[in-house]
Amino acid sequence: MNGLFDTHCHLVSDSYQDEDINNILEEAKLIGVNLICNVGYDLKTSKLAVDQAFSSPDVFAAVGIHPNDVSNHQEHHLYELEELIKTGSVCAIGEIGLDYYRNQDSSDLQKEWFIKQIKLAKKYQLPILVHIRDAFDDAYEILKQYDVVGIMHCFSANTKTANKFIELGYYISFSGILTFENAKDLQQVAKDIPLNKIVLETDAPYLTPVPYRGTKNYPKNIIFTAKKLASLKKISLNDVIITTTNNAKRILGINLKCKIKKDTYIKNKLC
Repeated sequence: MNGLFDTHCHLVSDSYQDEDINNILEEAKLIGVNLICNVGYDLKTSKLAVDQAFSSPDVFAAVGIHPNDVSNHQEHHLYELEELIKTGSVCAIGEIGLDYYRNQDSSDLQKEWFIKQIKLAKKYQLPILVHIRDAFDDAYEILKQYDVVGIMHCFSANTKTANKFIELGYYISFSGILTFENAKDLQQVAKDIPLNKIVLETDAPYLTPVPYRGTKNYPKNIIFTAKKLASLKKISLNDVIITTTNNAKRILGINLKCKIKKDTYIKNKLC
C-alpha cells in the first residue's frame, strides 16, 4: 500500500514546542504517512519549516506569509523568503491567500501580499498553498490572471466553486472537517469532484478529525480523513491513498530529482 501524503500541517506551531518532532514523524510513519509538507505562515515559522525539513528526507517545507499576518511584514521579508526557497527544501509558497472572516488586515493589503507571493511562486516555478475564507470570488479573480497552480488548502466552499478552481489547474484539499457530522455540504463536494483532483491534509495542530475532534491534531490522524473520503466515494482506502498521494506528488513536484536536490543540500549543510 502506498503511503499517505499530508500536504498541509504546521509542525512549526508553538503547540508542539514541548514535543519531539521526530517522535511525531515516527508515529505518522507507523500508520503510513510517508511524506509531509510542513507549512510556515510568517517569516519566523517559514524559517523553522525549512530547518525542520533538514531532519527528514520525507519532510518538505512551504514558506509564506498568511493573510492574517501581512501587516507584520515588510518588503524585505520577500527577499528572505527567496533565500529560503534556494535551500532546496521548499516545495511550495504558502500559506498565502485572503481571509475576510477574521479581517485582521485590510482586504487591499491582503490582496497586495497575495499577489506579491504569487509572483514569487511564478518566478521560482513553485505551486502555492491557498488559504481562502469568505473571499473565494476575489481569490478567483486574482488567480485567473496568473499562470500559477497549487492547492486550495482546507477547502470550505461548494462544488461549483471547487470546479472553478479545478479549471484553473488547482487541486482541492480536504482536512479533518470532512469527517465532521455537520459537514454535509463539504462531504457532497468530495462526492462530486473527481478523485484525481483531490489531495488530503491535516492542518495539524488544528481541525482534528473524528474520532479525536477537540484534541490537538497530528499528521498521523490523516488516516481518518482518508477513510472518510473512501466511504463517501464508495471506493477502497487503497485507491484513495494511491491517487491522492500521486496527486500531491505531482502538484508539489515531489519526485526523485527534488529529493536528491534536497538531500544533497542537507548533506552539504551538515558537513
